[in-house]
Amino acid sequence: MNENKDYQVLDDMRDQLVKLKDMLNSERIITERMMRRTMSEKANKLLRRSIFFIVIALLFAPYMIWSIGFLGFNSIYGYVAAVFLIVAAIYEWQTCRYLRDEHFSRCTLVEVAEIMIRYKRMNIKWLYFSVPFVLVWGGLLAYDISKTENLPVMIGCAVGFVIGLLFGIHSLVKAHRTANEIINATRDLTREE
Repeated sequence: MNENKDYQVLDDMRDQLVKLKDMLNSERIITERMMRRTMSEKANKLLRRSIFFIVIALLFAPYMIWSIGFLGFNSIYGYVAAVFLIVAAIYEWQTCRYLRDEHFSRCTLVEVAEIMIRYKRMNIKWLYFSVPFVLVWGGLLAYDISKTENLPVMIGCAVGFVIGLLFGIHSLVKAHRTANEIINATRDLTREE
């Protein structure tokens, strides 16, 4: 009789262990779903940021042509800036493909991390091209402006350059921080498995 009671206790413990294991598995699935939703929301923020920059670049392209000519400088500066802005918009559009919702719902967590790493790499590659280009373009334009000795235009261009530089750095740091949060979340979830 005592042995039957011991077997009953063991069976009850096994049943409870199975139930506990099922509960933990379901909790992990719910946690993963919540994390995927959070990662998708963060990627959507990055996507909205990218679309904002695309629109701004496309709006500023004709403005650059007009403003450089209006200020009386060589119109080639405006055309080069417009081409640069259009190329920047196209490149940004290409980076948007890494931020699609389907990546966060269908891909494995490892694939999501790889996609976000590629997104960051594309942003860094763009920096390697855009920073030297803007420095050369801005330097040549500043040289031409300095020959005219037009102080208000020099001050306006310098202020615009500094504001644009600070805004660009802030935006890039914020985008990389968000991408890192997504990558770290995928690493945390894959460690739990």
